[in-house]
Amino acid sequence: MTFLILACAVPTPKIFYPFFVLLFYALSVLPVFIAKRTTPVNETNPKTEFALFLTAGMVLSAFALPIVLAHSAVITWTACTLTLISNIINYVTIFGYTMRDEEPYGSMF
Repeated sequence: MTFLILACAVPTPKIFYPFFVLLFYALSVLPVFIAKRTTPVNETNPKTEFALFLTAGMVLSAFALPIVLAHSAVITWTACTLTLISNIINYVTIFGYTMRDEEPYGSMF
């Protein structure tokens, strides 16, 4: 989160567009959360696979949004780089939390 705050404050003050990736941070875990609640343990089915597909799309969108904003000159490339670093740190943390047990898709929720 520190890099995300720096992305909004350091290059150009009062440009808060990089904060839109917070939506992806919050929404990326919801499909897996819902699929894990409705699926029996250690079983894969189309719901689980579709939830993983949606999660991958949201993670990809979180990385693509700052690049698109920087390419269209809405934010600077420095803010884009800081946002991408923040994305890497946050998603590695989420992934590490979900894979801490021996279940096939982690023990998240």
